[in-house]
Amino acid sequence: MDPLKQNPNHYMDLAAMDDLRQKAQSDPNASLKEVALQFEGIFLGMMLKEMRSASAVLESDSPFNSQTSKFYQDMQDQQLVSELSSQGALGLADLIVAQLGGDDALTPASALRGQAGMAMAAAPVTSSVSAVAESAPKVEPSLPRPPLAAAANPEPDFSQPRSFVDSLMPHAQVAADKLGVSPELLVAQSALETGWGRKVLPAAQGSSNNLFNIKAGSSWQGDKVAINALEVEQGMPVKRRSEFRVYGDIADSFSDFVEFVNKPRYRDALDAGNDEGFIRGLQQAGYATDPAYADKVLQVMKRLMTDTSLVPKGSN
Repeated sequence: MDPLKQNPNHYMDLAAMDDLRQKAQSDPNASLKEVALQFEGIFLGMMLKEMRSASAVLESDSPFNSQTSKFYQDMQDQQLVSELSSQGALGLADLIVAQLGGDDALTPASALRGQAGMAMAAAPVTSSVSAVAESAPKVEPSLPRPPLAAAANPEPDFSQPRSFVDSLMPHAQVAADKLGVSPELLVAQSALETGWGRKVLPAAQGSSNNLFNIKAGSSWQGDKVAINALEVEQGMPVKRRSEFRVYGDIADSFSDFVEFVNKPRYRDALDAGNDEGFIRGLQQAGYATDPAYADKVLQVMKRLMTDTSLVPKGSN
């Protein structure tokens, strides 16, 4: 059995929590799994408490509404939380371990994406706990590119936010002219999606060059890579195995983004005539499942335009 699912301790056991605290101080990495399970237990407890509170208005006329029954109900809830969290049933502990443990297959806010629109949200959400908590398969190790290919399309420099901006800005300008928005908006969107280039999805040739985390639907005929990503479904984050598009270089990524959003469903965004209207139009049309997606992109763009250390080369 996965050791992540074997921890019998409960977060309300003070002695166990003190032992865990000492373990975390001596070896943080070794205790990460246990801490993640305890955090999942706390989250489950809060969620169950809110569910009970929501139904409290219906208990006033119940013959079972008494202090004694509530006492035993609380005991039952605590035991339920203990059992579920010890198994990592919600899958939250697995995500915490993967994220804090340095799993590059899980991206930041960029991973909160739906299946090319709200059609994904309309589909039934699976209730299988095992499907959500399934361990993330490892991405195949990157293969070195042939020398001629590497010389023709050198890897962009994403080591610093400034170099990320410099690498993207020429391509963003071309795409922005076609979309009627500023290039800074597209760079900011890509920065949010990829963590300033540090979390670009990996692929067999090294990098997917997918700067907007566009998924590979049934109509996509090019290369693709399967990655575990976080989705927001019915207001809750869940882990899903999804396929994403792979591009030859960043120019192809920007070109495909322009083609991807030039659809009737994004017409309001394209007709907005300004940056904020464009990004909010994309969100409202189902481009992203994160309810704060547009606000986050606009915040990154504000930083991009006000932080002098990020001003692209050649700008006044």
